[in-house]
Amino acid sequence: MKSITVNLEYHKYDILIENNLVDNIGVLIKKYTNTKKCLIVTDSNVYSLYAQKLKSIIDKEDITTFICIIQAGEENKNIDNILKIYEELAKSEIGRADIIVALGGGVIGDMAGFVASTWMRGIRFVQIPTTLLSCVDSSVGGKTGINTSFGKNLVGTFYQPSLVLIDSNMLKSLNDREFFAGMSEIVKHALLFDKEMFEFIEENYTRSNIEKNIDNLLYLNCKIKASIVEIDEKEKYERMMLNFGHTIGHSIETSAGYGSYLHGEALAMGIIFAIEYGIKLGITKNISILERTKKILNNLNLTTDIPKELNLKESIKQDKKKSNKNINFIFIEDICMPKIIEVDIDNIL
Repeated sequence: MKSITVNLEYHKYDILIENNLVDNIGVLIKKYTNTKKCLIVTDSNVYSLYAQKLKSIIDKEDITTFICIIQAGEENKNIDNILKIYEELAKSEIGRADIIVALGGGVIGDMAGFVASTWMRGIRFVQIPTTLLSCVDSSVGGKTGINTSFGKNLVGTFYQPSLVLIDSNMLKSLNDREFFAGMSEIVKHALLFDKEMFEFIEENYTRSNIEKNIDNLLYLNCKIKASIVEIDEKEKYERMMLNFGHTIGHSIETSAGYGSYLHGEALAMGIIFAIEYGIKLGITKNISILERTKKILNNLNLTTDIPKELNLKESIKQDKKKSNKNINFIFIEDICMPKIIEVDIDNIL
């Protein structure tokens, strides 16, 4: 089992990674939380795959377990479903000593975390990510939130989990579209912080090759994310770098309508825009990065061209990193050389 401890000023938690970890999840939840009751929050896709099995495993540890099912899809990451989870918590009489278990991808993790941060002014929650993207990104770091018609994740909190449990075997159930969309976050981390990983993906972009090395990739990416969060939990500066590609990526998701593009698909377009923009402004010195990254993303079945019919103006203006008419935009001068520069939004448009 691979283990990473996230050490924060007022809180610390472990990320545990192992193939077939699911069989030990009940024991681990009991060990780390000593809870008597939990609510599993999951979606309609994951429910049929894992939820009942997980419930029976947790029940064996004398933990009374309930399940709340949310319809799958980014378009369902909204206040209506937050209210549904609150209702299930009330029905199940979940109190301050109890926990929420987020079983699913980033949508479920973000919503369950937001609910945990606000139910009874904060109860513990455990992340069990089931998509590649949520394993390497949203399950680590404590960002929670929901979407609104004005933009993605505009309502949310910083609220860290008590434990993150990653079973790499769960990723085998992903279709290719979901799997490769998750790879865009790994490409992002590689561009920002790990040249060797970037070169590895250049040579090993098939799903079979990635899966042969999946536990190590999960570990490396969670380690990167954890190290940044330890330095800057609330995104004052260093953690902003993890938003590389996200200004445009989030705008594409919002403008196209939630669910039209997977987050990783929109991020791939945002990454290429950020590199092209950096070259245009003279910030990105190594221009060969553009074609290398395009080739990687295309090899991962990810489109890199922003659809011409999308109007990103209004959604960019609602970006959380905006200050008046300016926005903190993440560039890279070269691989492993990220740079945050405040630019005029009109210049991006």
